[in-house]
Amino acid sequence: MWNEKTAEQLGAALRRLRNDSGLSQESLAYQAGITKNQLQLIEAGRSTGRKEGAGPSNPRMATLVGLSGVLGISVAQLMTESGL
Repeated sequence: MWNEKTAEQLGAALRRLRNDSGLSQESLAYQAGITKNQLQLIEAGRSTGRKEGAGPSNPRMATLVGLSGVLGISVAQLMTESGL
């Protein structure tokens, strides 16, 4: 089940992989076809910028495919890196 914990796990793994690749949030987001704000929210595990009342991020498959592609891994590898 997708919840705050799993969203945070995905965000942490994505941040680590991005840093390991030497990419900025802006660069990864641009290459993946999303906004920097979207990437920031995914990495934070939140669906909105508001801390109170924000649900867990739940990125679309197309977003995950784009991010994984830029990082040179599959979506399955991204999920494995996230512990999901």
